[in-house]
Amino acid sequence: MPAHPSSRMPSCLRQLGDASGPAPLETATDLRSYLATVPDPRARRGIRHPWTALLTAAAAAVLAGAASIAAIGEWVADAP
Repeated sequence: MPAHPSSRMPSCLRQLGDASGPAPLETATDLRSYLATVPDPRARRGIRHPWTALLTAAAAAVLAGAASIAAIGEWVADAP
């Protein structure tokens, strides 16, 4: 389901520039490396998944059209 027009996502995505074609390989970055630099705000208790894995799954869900936390959770639950 695409983001609602009033969502902040479309305006944020416009800042990324023209997406009419693939980016040159020289300018492409590894998303996992970038997400690994994001600090983990969670407490250090209980069983949990790696922070980078959670961020990567959330990013994949949003790229697939998820527009809310609930939609991200549903997409991740249905992913193989």
